[in-house]
Amino acid sequence: MNKSKLLAYVLTGWLFVEIVAFVLVVQFLGVLAAVALGVGTTLLGLADVKRLFVYLRGRIGQPREELKSGVALLDGGLEAVGSLLLILPGFASDLVGLALKSPSVRAHVADRIRGKTERKGPQTIDLSPGEWKAIVDEGPKRRVRARRAPSAKVV
Repeated sequence: MNKSKLLAYVLTGWLFVEIVAFVLVVQFLGVLAAVALGVGTTLLGLADVKRLFVYLRGRIGQPREELKSGVALLDGGLEAVGSLLLILPGFASDLVGLALKSPSVRAHVADRIRGKTERKGPQTIDLSPGEWKAIVDEGPKRRVRARRAPSAKVV
């Protein structure tokens, strides 16, 4: 499959998801509220782009030690993408844009882009044959009730 067909499929899928999201929001909130919410998220995105430009204009001429690793650059880029997604019409893109406004989501996405995956513990454990045994899963065990001894009646 060539790249133009793949791009066409991705854009068609995105458009379909946006239409479904809009229909669901209209059914849940109503037409006027859905339009107001769409305009509100666009204004929120525009205000955030303005905030980012003011921040970057203030940073001109300052030392760039933190940009050497690219961490701040990638984080700022993801935040800008989130702002642009808020500006685009549609509720699915707004949801992704709002998610990219969260620092924890941006950090996770940045780690995935850089190829860092956080793995807990060692990847390979070497054991000698005497240090392990195979466990066979036999399915759920049935509990057997313990029978009680018949109690004597007191008269």
